[in-house]
Amino acid sequence: MYFPSDHPRHIFEESQCESGDAICKLCKSKISFESFAYYCRECRSYFHKDCLTITCAKIHEHTLTFIRREIPVPCDVCGRDDRGIDMYGCLQCDFFVHRHCIYLPKVIKLTRHSHRLSHVLRISGGDNICGVCRDQVDVRYGGYSCIKKTCNYVVHSSCIVRFDVWDGKDLEEEPEPEEIDPEVDLAALVEIDGKSKRHFSHEHDLLRLDMDEKEESQKVCQACILPIEFGSFLGCKQCDFALHDFCASLPRKMEHGVHIHPLTIHVDTMNNENGFFTCSVCNQHSCGFMYKCCQEDCEFKIDVKCASFAEPFDHSMHHHPLYLAIYFDEFIYKCAGCTQSSRFAAQCYETCWFPLEFKCLNLPKLVRYKYDTHSLTLDCDKDYSKRFVEQLEWWCEICEETINKKKFCYTCHDCCITLHVDCILGKYPYLKSGHKIKVSGLEVEIASNNGVSRPICHTCHRICQDKKVFNGRDDVYFCSIKCIHSTK
Repeated sequence: MYFPSDHPRHIFEESQCESGDAICKLCKSKISFESFAYYCRECRSYFHKDCLTITCAKIHEHTLTFIRREIPVPCDVCGRDDRGIDMYGCLQCDFFVHRHCIYLPKVIKLTRHSHRLSHVLRISGGDNICGVCRDQVDVRYGGYSCIKKTCNYVVHSSCIVRFDVWDGKDLEEEPEPEEIDPEVDLAALVEIDGKSKRHFSHEHDLLRLDMDEKEESQKVCQACILPIEFGSFLGCKQCDFALHDFCASLPRKMEHGVHIHPLTIHVDTMNNENGFFTCSVCNQHSCGFMYKCCQEDCEFKIDVKCASFAEPFDHSMHHHPLYLAIYFDEFIYKCAGCTQSSRFAAQCYETCWFPLEFKCLNLPKLVRYKYDTHSLTLDCDKDYSKRFVEQLEWWCEICEETINKKKFCYTCHDCCITLHVDCILGKYPYLKSGHKIKVSGLEVEIASNNGVSRPICHTCHRICQDKKVFNGRDDVYFCSIKCIHSTK
């Protein structure tokens, strides 16, 4: 058997497979012993007959033939000119396609977009920006476009394969889900009357209250565990339950671009086996509300701060909007806020390079400091010559150590006060004081470390300097969760 588009030396012969471990060169699957397949003596490779010629492919109406020779033309489906990738062609139509593009799904659903996407061989004209990689989509080639005619959301076909943003399901034969009635949806917050509201996580009615700027006792949001320091919030008059306005409005079910499956909120994380969880995105410990993957075999968990990210995201430290960064398994982003590396990040897709990992992305813009009458603002100094000319070094008022001006910190411009992020928020900002957790089988209580004297860590034998300390039995203290893991 000979294909006209091939190099003349590569001739395929139909023969009986004489090896029990022969592998098809194209589909990489095993060829059963003594079955008939095509064999190329030049490259000593076996091929399934159905792999050399593909009929009834959804992508094209004619039979597609394997092209043995490398051809310098882009794939008509994805538009990429990748040398070394198996190509198929329809010679009568001058149609060429990558092998993996032949089997692209017809209709898909991405968690990055609210509607289904349909595969088309030509993208309609216009300002088409890919919703995944933020690059221009070439109208001469195929891609995925929103099924809603009024929505111009498009995605490269190659981005679906390369960046793991799809759950692997082809929804062509599945009907559209029915729209949920807004009156009976899964909203977390329901209005009872003109003044009170009811949140599904709490048994009492909540009222909208205002935080007094002079009030010393801090309210803590039960969803994100961060203090409520400014503006209005929802609070309970019968107990200390309180929620930020934004946290109270988060839905009970959601789709998020950082994960390919839908997520469901869990509010009883403080009552689970360990009393806390670790966010799969920012890698921080939390005992607040948690969004968990709806798939039983998936362990993905995300806290409400990371789950609140929505594109485009306007950050106070950057003048361009941020979008979810595309990532490979072997690629990590170096955060512009803390210089640490992370796989999950939000990125500016303008000419500047400004990635932020979610730990820095979620930092509050304003915080209170008990020794300053003003609010402290999240800040960093990328150009040392413009500000604090008279101050050669930045010093943290709490730990009295030097502050790296390229990293995020908190600053009062009126009083020239600067603080490390960890010093003002602590290393465990999402763990609640007074709550008990279990680490490596050892139960400890989270306590505020604001006494006159600081305890000594049982493991590292150093003074516990963080805002929170972990108290075990018999007044045994630990300065960090790492020290609890390491204790004997």
